[in-house]
Amino acid sequence: MAADALLAAEQISVRYGRSLALRPISLSAEPGGLTLILGPNGAGKTSLVKALAGAVPLASGRVSLRGEDISLLPAHRRVRRGIALVPEGRGRLPGLSVRDNLILGWHAAPSAKRGTATDDIAAVLKIFPGLGDRFEQDCNSLSGGEMQMLAIARALLAKPLLLLLDEPSLGLAPQATARVFAALKQLNADGLAMIVVEQKAVPLFAARETTIVLRNGETIFHEGRRPSPDELAALYLGEGRAA
Repeated sequence: MAADALLAAEQISVRYGRSLALRPISLSAEPGGLTLILGPNGAGKTSLVKALAGAVPLASGRVSLRGEDISLLPAHRRVRRGIALVPEGRGRLPGLSVRDNLILGWHAAPSAKRGTATDDIAAVLKIFPGLGDRFEQDCNSLSGGEMQMLAIARALLAKPLLLLLDEPSLGLAPQATARVFAALKQLNADGLAMIVVEQKAVPLFAARETTIVLRNGETIFHEGRRPSPDELAALYLGEGRAA
């Protein structure tokens, strides 16, 4: 693991009952870096980011953030330490307005890092200005792209050092996908570290990036480059292994 790693996971695994969903894997995330977690359905991608966020317990291994062992910390305390998860399905809270969703994100931030709710929410609305036009609407009335933007904005209000995103393009139209990834690209360029889970390669690039490919809960590729489309297809089909 890099000595300057923001987050380091050492031989972590996840088990559901008798089923080992994620075999031991080690990875690190650098400040301002980008880690892509790719793989087909059932590969263990969601289990991995949930384990990093504290949403599921570790079966083995250790997770540390800025050198502090956080392996036993629950999810809400990891948020306070600087890890925010945008879950698959956007994690919206139906019945609450866009404003109320954002206020909840603001309350999740450490008090020492919070500005006023008005100022902090205004800052994320500059990133996703369309949400300002929906401010008092029930979030369930938003389009899929707007829901994803709201989920990311709510996570950003927690003032994370590391943003975990589980399939942010899932179910989005191409135009909405482009808007979401344009915002993520700028956030990453501004120094926010990210771990992004997707089934396929994404239009998101960084100077410092790592790609990990999982299949059946096992790491089959882990390099500081992206596999080519043909290489990725072979890895998915079980015809290659480059871990």
